[in-house]
Amino acid sequence: MDRHNETEWMGKYRGLVEKIIRLCNESSTKFCRPADYNTPIPLSAHEMQIIEYVLESEGEKMSDIAKRLGVTRGAFSNNVTRLIQMGCLRKECREGNRKNKYVVVTDYGKEIYKAYSQCVFERSFREMFRMADTIPEEHLETFCRMLDYFTNSLL
Repeated sequence: MDRHNETEWMGKYRGLVEKIIRLCNESSTKFCRPADYNTPIPLSAHEMQIIEYVLESEGEKMSDIAKRLGVTRGAFSNNVTRLIQMGCLRKECREGNRKNKYVVVTDYGKEIYKAYSQCVFERSFREMFRMADTIPEEHLETFCRMLDYFTNSLL
């Protein structure tokens, strides 16, 4: 099974969504408060993005995932610990390498992510994707570059 199947619901807009997520993480505190996403347990959008990025980046170093999210390694680590305690993530070693630990999403975490992605798609992304369908792909790339520039120039 392809490890990205759980996150394919965003289709060609994955890059755009990632830029928006990063901007929100670096500029907003609202993203860090638990909200109702029709999930069995209340999680924040920030915690849901960690699950999403781990799904997409299985085997990637935690520091690289933190950088992609636009958060410090310490903040990322604290959230990973909380998500492990909630049963959404687990740490494991790779065969032949007992020193480095990697974060993986549990089946429970995948269930929660599925409920979250359906909720967020219905509440926000369906309409945004409909509008974005009218934009040529090269303009979407330009928009992503603009968001990157803005995010990287925040003081």
